[in-house]
Amino acid sequence: MLPDSRPRHRSVADPSVGDEQLLVSDETIVLRNYDAETTHEVTVELHDADDEIAFQQTYTLGPQMVTSIETRLPRAVYRVDVQADDTDSSSTDCLVGSGPSETALVEVGNGLVNVAEGVY
Repeated sequence: MLPDSRPRHRSVADPSVGDEQLLVSDETIVLRNYDAETTHEVTVELHDADDEIAFQQTYTLGPQMVTSIETRLPRAVYRVDVQADDTDSSSTDCLVGSGPSETALVEVGNGLVNVAEGVY
């Protein structure tokens, strides 16, 4: 049997393969507004390991709106800081990569804002 000479493909789930950085290929952030009648303005910042802002954007979420964002950042753990309506805030570390378990989930509603890793 001859050796397999087909090109090898790297797994997106394994950032340690090769020297290039892997970029996120799916949604990075999912925003959810649970309020039925209130619109919220939500600012999201992702900070890298050097505490540099890797991503910053403000979104307007209508009542019961869900939206997803693709940032095309390298797969890594980011500190996700969120502020809703310039008052409530939340922060947590999230692995941002490809797939639902590597997504920052931002939820607002009932006077609260929350950030969690993974969308299930």
